[in-house]
Amino acid sequence: MKMNKFNILVALAAVVALSSCKKEYDTPPLTYPNDVGTITIDSLRQMQQAQGTISFTENQSVYGIITMDENDGNVYKNVYMQDHTGAINVRLLSGGGLYQGDSVRIALDGCYLNQFNGVLQLDSVNADVNVVKQSSNNPFAPEITTIDQLTTAKESQLIQLNDVQFVQWELNNTYADKPNLESKDILVEDQNGNTAVIRTSGYSSFAAEQIAQGSGSIVLIAAVYNGAMQLLIRSYSEINMNGPRFTGLVLNKDFNDDEPLSQGWTEEAVVGTYASWETSSAGGAPNPYVVISNYDGTSNIDTDNWLISPSFDLSGSSAPSLSFDNAENYGGPALQLMISTDYNSGAPSSGTWTDLSSFANWSSGGFTFVNSGDIDLTSYIGANVHIAFRYTGTTSTGSTWELDNIVIKG
Repeated sequence: MKMNKFNILVALAAVVALSSCKKEYDTPPLTYPNDVGTITIDSLRQMQQAQGTISFTENQSVYGIITMDENDGNVYKNVYMQDHTGAINVRLLSGGGLYQGDSVRIALDGCYLNQFNGVLQLDSVNADVNVVKQSSNNPFAPEITTIDQLTTAKESQLIQLNDVQFVQWELNNTYADKPNLESKDILVEDQNGNTAVIRTSGYSSFAAEQIAQGSGSIVLIAAVYNGAMQLLIRSYSEINMNGPRFTGLVLNKDFNDDEPLSQGWTEEAVVGTYASWETSSAGGAPNPYVVISNYDGTSNIDTDNWLISPSFDLSGSSAPSLSFDNAENYGGPALQLMISTDYNSGAPSSGTWTDLSSFANWSSGGFTFVNSGDIDLTSYIGANVHIAFRYTGTTSTGSTWELDNIVIKG
């Protein structure tokens, strides 16, 4: 069919319209209309600390490299950006369009600078309006660091941990709860017993993957939540833990999740139903601990209550040891530390228990926490080991006992 000039113009317009549907960012001129200055990420942080929430009305700009995007699904409508002075979380009005390695300029007019759960954020960024992409595929090397060096000063920065592994009791689990689309915290450890929390979204592309079984390195964003480090996996391909495992933590119960019976711990009330193990932060404690008392406000209740660990495997350990923090008040019966290699579940009487109380340092009262010291568990190496803390009280007397930071090293 012969096409006239009008038909040709219509066809060209259709091609342009179709090609414009794909969200792409061309490399524009380096100048921005009415740009009144450039500001660094570190300066943004100082401004927010001094002034609180800031609403920008001038076309100042901040430059940086996108260090984490949304591709793996671990963040949504969020990216992380870093320059030579620091890093920041950027919250987008709509997802997509920015990719790891993009060098960008963000015009701040119309954006907000604030904190969310203690994290500095550049908020309400319209990628179509505020973002100017300078170039793509710019490598940004993560900072090699160690778990004990992780502080909030590294907030939102790209880091790499070497010679680490996921803790033993997580190895049969997945990075997150994919069926229920729920996020999950897992612990990574180094050879010195230091640990850090890695949080993964249930929407991430690797949520259903089994946790890496070996040791090695991992690249992360050093995210922070309410003052605590909460690391984010940038990409599943950056979990490089294929080396042999080292001797690490076998058990670590710190009650920071505010759950006395999480991670497989159980409570068995042999006598009495009033006293139970509960978490508390009374006394200005920086983190929760677990506490039990048989006093109901008017009188003491006859009690025999056991806080029992999950089964743990010491068969591959050479010199396992146990330690914990404890505090006491009111001068009742002493708390007992017990261990079993044949207990499975249910009533404590279903297993054989050995009393290790004499090997621990115990609080002398006044709610003063002391550390138990390292208690040798070499005599109990096996595949099915449980420890328990036995609390007792009578109708005429009873202490209040507190526990925290129960740790078994292999």
